[in-house]
Amino acid sequence: MKYEKEIQLYQIAEEQAGYFSLSQARELNLQRSQIYREVRRNKFERAASGVYRFAQFPPSRFEEIHVAVLSAGKGAIVGFQTALYIYELSDIIPDEIHLILTQTSSRRRPGIRVHNVKLAPDDVILWEGFKMTTVARTIADVARTHFDDTQIELAVRQALARGLTTKEKLATQAAQSTSQVQTVIQIAIKKEPL
Repeated sequence: MKYEKEIQLYQIAEEQAGYFSLSQARELNLQRSQIYREVRRNKFERAASGVYRFAQFPPSRFEEIHVAVLSAGKGAIVGFQTALYIYELSDIIPDEIHLILTQTSSRRRPGIRVHNVKLAPDDVILWEGFKMTTVARTIADVARTHFDDTQIELAVRQALARGLTTKEKLATQAAQSTSQVQTVIQIAIKKEPL
């Protein structure tokens, strides 16, 4: 592998907790055979089909999410119940990884729930190498899915108690939704934090 290409690939992976996809390597004109050679030399480790990690980076505690995001392609954003789980809000443990993809993306992926919603730039943050919805946006999105109101209330109270968001941000997100979502979030905001 040419040194300058390896540096470019490293720079990409560095922003993704050490992970990169085969398609990202191809964008740098690196061949599959070059990646496989570096796997045999223990420079890269295979995380999943088409997803690799530079060996000097420790495995991420969110490896399944990194793999899902990189497998889904450009623009994949972690959201809904998966984001709530990562933030450690509520008692929700999702059985699928929830990703937000562009409107044009429709390919089904096992173990991944795809959502097609529009996000504003300030609805997204970078979290441990992948893009994810903000706490306020995450709570509003989960509430829109008609999830258990007690879990939404718990998430709001925990987020406020831990300073992860503000009442104003939650109210702004709720205002962009149905009256039912607004009611659930407003009730939770009015209660004392945990």
